[in-house]
Amino acid sequence: MNKISISRQQQGFSLIEVMIVVAIIGLLSAVAYPSYSKYVVSSKRTDAQRALIEYAQSMERYFTANGRYSTAAAGTTCGGTAPSAVSLYTLSCVATDTTFTVTATPTTGTGQASDGNQTLTNTGAKTGTWKF
Repeated sequence: MNKISISRQQQGFSLIEVMIVVAIIGLLSAVAYPSYSKYVVSSKRTDAQRALIEYAQSMERYFTANGRYSTAAAGTTCGGTAPSAVSLYTLSCVATDTTFTVTATPTTGTGQASDGNQTLTNTGAKTGTWKF
């Protein structure tokens, strides 16, 4: 007696296997993307805060050289030098002869828009979300 054995070779993936893989990738993406987005916002915020500190240091150097923070007596023009580029934030400064406040405002229409303003004063007081 001869036994005839029929072997089936599997070629490719079944539709069920492909759908399971797609579902797993979708689930992992749904968990990973929000974490990644938060990380990006946090890193851009840190860049803005670094720029604020750099601006404040420039203001302090101006104060040391001129005895006041503003460029004109009783004016509000900041005497320091603003950092060249901060992406997704706009830097501004308000100063008197004895005080200053530098502010980083997120650009509207970007991922940073809901981040809120970051400020730094001549006394070192900070508002916003500072981690250092």
